[in-house]
Amino acid sequence: MPQKHGPLVRETGASGRRQEWGTIVENPLRIEPAVAEALIEALSVDHTGSFNLFYLLRKHYWTAAGAEHEAVADFLEEAYKRVREINDDLAIRIVQLGGIPPNTPPTIQERADVHLEAENLYDLRASLDGDLLGYATLIVSLRDHIALAERRGDPGTAELLRDHLEALEADAHVIEQLLEADTLVRAEVLADR
Repeated sequence: MPQKHGPLVRETGASGRRQEWGTIVENPLRIEPAVAEALIEALSVDHTGSFNLFYLLRKHYWTAAGAEHEAVADFLEEAYKRVREINDDLAIRIVQLGGIPPNTPPTIQERADVHLEAENLYDLRASLDGDLLGYATLIVSLRDHIALAERRGDPGTAELLRDHLEALEADAHVIEQLLEADTLVRAEVLADR
């Protein structure tokens, strides 16, 4: 397939612009600018990581193959929807704090600790191994940023992250259980979700 070349981002000009990328404006939460800046930076890492995890899970949902693929694909579909909701909530919180969430491929990939995989197709076990690594990376980041939000006096952000951390940990646990099984899937693992 030929490579497409050209600009990734279309610049629309300054007219109508409400806020310039990379700036922080006064926030309705009344969080002081230095604290808001630190939290926006941290949440940007989580936002971009969840964005990439969403794409990994969705790709693996599309491409799941093998004897147990239907049950795993059903789980992956629910998991990517949960991660997409997390991604949206993080972006909204960044805006509430006065920032702009990373929103173009270059800005997302520049900040993400969760990495995308190559465009190739991989077997289901390898795909789930990669997903588990993505979950682990994002979970560690959220834990660190919960502590940051608490230290900096933003219990709202800490609570948001804590709520989403529980969902991520539960899904990561399901993937761990799937990978433990020789056949990849144990019916009771997916029946509990």
